Amino acid sequence: MSMTEFDITYYAPGFPAHGNKARASFVDGSLVINGQEVKVPLSEIGVTLGGFDHKQLYLFWHHEEGRYAISPVDGNALEQLQKSTPEPLAGLLKNAVKDASRKARRSHFGLGVLGLFLLLPLLLAGLVVWQSHSIAGWAAGYISIENEQKLGEMAFQQATAGMKLRQGGMDAAAVREIGSRLTQGSKYKYQWYVAEDPSINAFAVPGGYVVVNTGLIQAADSAEEVAGVLAHEVQHVELRHTLKNMLHSLGLRAALALALGDVGSSALGNVAAQLSELRFSRDLESEADKNGLAALRNSGIAPQGMVRFFDKLRKQEGATPPALLSTHPASEDRMRVLQEMIKEQGAWPAKPLPYDWTIVKSTSK
Repeated sequence: MSMTEFDITYYAPGFPAHGNKARASFVDGSLVINGQEVKVPLSEIGVTLGGFDHKQLYLFWHHEEGRYAISPVDGNALEQLQKSTPEPLAGLLKNAVKDASRKARRSHFGLGVLGLFLLLPLLLAGLVVWQSHSIAGWAAGYISIENEQKLGEMAFQQATAGMKLRQGGMDAAAVREIGSRLTQGSKYKYQWYVAEDPSINAFAVPGGYVVVNTGLIQAADSAEEVAGVLAHEVQHVELRHTLKNMLHSLGLRAALALALGDVGSSALGNVAAQLSELRFSRDLESEADKNGLAALRNSGIAPQGMVRFFDKLRKQEGATPPALLSTHPASEDRMRVLQEMIKEQGAWPAKPLPYDWTIVKSTSK
């Protein structure tokens, strides 16, 4: 039994972004925080390193309500953590320390290249503007999944402030089940929410947060139509389109902060503002369509729901298009290309999704 306590910063859903101070220890192979045992097996707790010098250690795990993490507050707390941590976490900690030097070298390389642009602004300003999307894509390659998820958590909390979200109900269960089917084997741990909002919209945040409005659920005539929207939406996460676009909007300082693990940097600011202003290029939309169709195929879901739903919204009357189309324009040309993609891939075996969508919609208001 280990009773050595150490000071930590505790991050949990509903906590402030900077976390709360707490005390932790390992007792009989279980993690205890402020005297309360954490109900998660040690085998499900992960380890990552972040911070400016890549020496800040985080233990993290997931519950249904979201992501949790703890971090020792200083060197003494880190030493006590390392001394008292049982297996299998002890081995992960050892490997994380070894990995720190490699990450630091990679980050220093990125810092040097980005610093070159900062030191030579007059010479390189035109190049930065001309190739800003390419630079954002390059910078994204230096951002770990863990840091992307931290950014996503911050953006999600900001973007959904004041929204009425839920994960319960027949509609939320259907969204979660369809979404999980489409993202099986993903490197992200997706979280699915329904927002009680009549506007026809859905959005995905870096790291795997997905929100579907009740208005979209009401506008769909089948589960396959919702599956088509989800298949497209999650590909913007899987392909890191949303992350790259956010880096492009936030600028190089934000990219550097994320690459170094400094998610609390002031350069990131109000990330929800950038999220709401994102527009995907025609090439990115086409790539998400193509990979979304592949996800539908791998899941055994018929593809026509994707085309049918976007085309339905495109044809709606009125001067104000649905919110979903403001970020994902559904032009006639795009619909034609989608149909060509389906034809090229050929037919695949698909069974109707097991939902009576009329009943699902009756419970989603």
